Amino acid sequence: MVSMAGRGRPPKDNAVRRNRQPSESLTGDGSSIVPELADPERFRPEVQEWWETWRTSPQAESFLPTDVQRLKALALLVQRIYEMEGADLKAYAELRQQESLLGGTVLDRQRLRMKVKKESDQSPGYDVLGDLLG
Repeated sequence: MVSMAGRGRPPKDNAVRRNRQPSESLTGDGSSIVPELADPERFRPEVQEWWETWRTSPQAESFLPTDVQRLKALALLVQRIYEMEGADLKAYAELRQQESLLGGTVLDRQRLRMKVKKESDQSPGYDVLGDLLG
C-alpha cells in the first residue's frame, strides 16, 4: 500500500493563484488633486517643505479628497511639533501613524501594495546622514 500525504485530489499541474492581491503602480509624478499649501506664510518653512514633499510624492497619485483633508489636518500637527519647546511624544506618535496610513515608508507602501516606478536618472536626494556626520 502506498501512503500519500494529504487528502483529496492532487493539485492541477498549472494551478492558478486566486488569492493574489492587486498592486497599484505609481509613476512618481505626484498628485493633481493636492493643491499648493494655502496661505504658506502662516506656516514654518519646515511645514512648507513637509507639505511639498507629500504633494509631489508618488503616493499622492492615489489620493482622494479625503486624503487631502487628512494632509491639511496633519499640516497643523506638523506646525505644532515644530513650534513646541519640549517633546510631545503623543504628537509624534500620531504623525507617524497618520503618515503610515498614507504610505509614508517603504514598509507602508509594501503593505499597501504600492509600487513606485523608479527612474534611473532620479537624484538620490539630500544626504542628511552625511551632513550630520560631517
